[in-house]
Formats: sequence, C-alpha cells, structure tokens
Amino acid sequence: MRCPSLNDLRPPPPGRAGWPWTEESPSLPDRMENGLPWPRVNIVTPSFNQGRFIEETIRSVLLQGYPDLEYIIVDGGSTDDSIEVIRKYERWLAYWVSEPDRGQANAINKGWRRASGEYITWLNSDDFLLPSSLERTVPSVARDDRVQLVYGDALLIDEDSRPHPVPFDRFRGRPLRLEDVIMSWRSPVPQQGFLMRRSVLDRVGCLNEDFQFSMDFEYWIRFALANGQSEYLPRTLAAFRRHHETKTSTMAQRRIRENYAIYDQVFSGQLPTRMEGEAKASRASLHLQAAYISYLAGNSGDMRRYALHHMRESGLRSSPRAWLFFIISLAGDRFVSSLRQFWRTFRVSLASRLQ
Repeated sequence: MRCPSLNDLRPPPPGRAGWPWTEESPSLPDRMENGLPWPRVNIVTPSFNQGRFIEETIRSVLLQGYPDLEYIIVDGGSTDDSIEVIRKYERWLAYWVSEPDRGQANAINKGWRRASGEYITWLNSDDFLLPSSLERTVPSVARDDRVQLVYGDALLIDEDSRPHPVPFDRFRGRPLRLEDVIMSWRSPVPQQGFLMRRSVLDRVGCLNEDFQFSMDFEYWIRFALANGQSEYLPRTLAAFRRHHETKTSTMAQRRIRENYAIYDQVFSGQLPTRMEGEAKASRASLHLQAAYISYLAGNSGDMRRYALHHMRESGLRSSPRAWLFFIISLAGDRFVSSLRQFWRTFRVSLASRLQ
C-alpha cells in the first residue's frame, strides 16, 4: 500500500498541530535512485490501553510518504478508546486485531509472522516516527546486501510530546559491538526507528517472549552473537516517550532479573574466542548497572546490595560509581528519590542556561 496523504486522513483532534497532525512527509517516487522499486516495509505496532498516544503513532507511520507500506497493529484487548482510534485508520492497515496476548513480545512476533515485506520493524504505541524516517533507513539497508540492521538516534519526549531539554533530549545510538554491550550492559541501539531485513528472523529468530523489559536488548545481543552486520546512522529517526511513573521498584526488579538471565544465556553459550575470559568483568559491570537501575527506582536496599556485589567482584578495580551508590544508599529510599528528583530538576535548569 502506498502511504496516504494528509488530505486522505481524518482531520486531527482539536488543538493538535504540527507533525504528524497537520504536517506530512513528502511523497516518495515509485522507484529509488537506482531505478529499483522501493522494497516493502512492514511495521508492527503492539498496543494495550494506549488510547492517549496511539493516534499519534499511527499517523506518524501513515504519513511517511512511503510507496509500499504494510502496517499491522496487534492490540492486547484494550479497554480504553484504543479500538475506536484504530478503526478510524483501518482502511490503511494491512491487518489489525484486538485480543488477549502474552505480552508485548508476543504481540510483535504475531505481527512479524504475518509480514510479507522484505524489511521489518516495530514501533510501540506511545512512540512515533519522525518525518521521512523510512526515506533515510531503507536506502541504507538496500545499498549493501551485507547490512542487515540500521538504526539512529531517538528524540526523548514527555507525556505531552514535548522534547526533553537540550542536551538531554536524545537517546543516542552507538555502533553495535558485542564486547562493548556485555561490558556496559547498556543498549547501543535505540529501538525506535530501527529497520532490519526480514531474513534476520530466519537467522536469529523472533523476540524472546520471556522478556518484558529487556527484549530488544536481548535481541541485539543475539544478533551480534550471530555475527549480524549493522550500521548506525547519526540521524534522529523517531521519538521515544519516557514516562517518569514507569520507573517503579517492581519494574526495576523485573528489568534487573531479565538482565541477569541474559548474562546467563550469553556466557552459557558459544562465545567468540576473544571474549571467553570476560565473564567475571562482565558480571561486575552487570552488578553496577543493576545498582543504577535501583537508583532510578528509588530503591536504596537493592542499590546498596548490587553496589556491594560489584565491589566484591571487582576488588581494587571497583568503579567509583559503586562507592557513590553505596554511600548514597545508606540514607534510605526517601533520600535516594529526593536526590533523583533534584538531579532531574538540575538538568532542566542547566539545559535552559545552555540554550
């Protein structure tokens, strides 16, 4: 399906303006510069009770001006107004369904298994693509058969779609190197706006449905272990909506457990020879990252525990951050949460001064 134009869609809700409400990407010609037709792109949006945001997501996909789009929405049985919003745009959807599922990864996998496109991605129902995102990513994959995954940066936005203050307004990507990932335990790949060949599914498989918060991180590691070739584009391709209220202690603990499960998965499998001796250092880094996640959630007990794990594992090579986390944690949950709020306010103040 060729993407519709702005005039084809219903008018936006009152008070909505700009991208993707009253603006659209330029319509691309039927063929790329090399004379070949644009390859079909499949985008899957998993959703559950995101009626507040999903229309912005849908419009950002449909208004890409792309000549051959296959858009699938897999809703988990929403009880808000999500279904009403989806029906407004079903004319331009290849498929959509609303039924109970086993979580986000399961919803994405269901959509990917229906995909007929050469290239695939997923876009969460509270994020959105920026103008001409597909125009930038598709040629980057198409020009080199060795490239299987491309990604860029993501603009960080709040609940009202306002960008975070500069210079804290980007989730910046980095080259995907397995050694760097398992020594930092931070994802170098912003999931928002990525594009990969569908053939990757045959080589790497679908998302692991046991993971709820680290499923994309686990997938990039599996991709790297399979010697997948990726390319980082220094362009901002999509918007990533960060919700402050999602950093709860329960969710943080789940994310930490998933990261430790990924560690066990990585180091119980076949690693490249150059990395066989990195298990202890990687685990120490994982403890440090767990302490940081606990800090974000305001959980001083877990913060202290993981900082001590790091120090025991690293000995004299312990990171100064671990000592800082340990000292801060001694003041308790309320102090940790207040410190986090102070730092957030300070960053906003600093950013306003730099502008």
